[in-house]
Amino acid sequence: MSATPNTVRCVLGMLGTDVHSKGIRTIARMLDEAGGIDVTYLGEHNSVEGMAEAVAQQQAQIVGISFSSAAYVEYTRLLIEAMKKRGVGHVPLMLGGMIHPDDVEELKEMGVAGLFGAGSTTEEIIAFVQAAGVSKI
Repeated sequence: MSATPNTVRCVLGMLGTDVHSKGIRTIARMLDEAGGIDVTYLGEHNSVEGMAEAVAQQQAQIVGISFSSAAYVEYTRLLIEAMKKRGVGHVPLMLGGMIHPDDVEELKEMGVAGLFGAGSTTEEIIAFVQAAGVSKI
């Protein structure tokens, strides 16, 4: 791991068969270029178990998942459970993509720390990720 002590370790990826990766690839590049953030981008087609394992192995301080499919509530619930089983349930989880407003409250109740859908700014996302390295969100 190449991160320095002041670097935020961030794991990004997509779960299941979701393949609209342009947004998360852009976010990965943007975070990497912001400085102070060590981004591990896992790409598409990750399993919940594989994503949780990567968060543990990378000692991530924040994890981000992008969704464009309707299965995001169930995938998020399963990911949170898998992260807890691996002892990384405390790692803040942020979601991006096509999140329906009707699901926001349920996702927050599950423990999602940040939601970034259409209209989110680059500055908001970078600040959120940087805050993960400073304190618990």
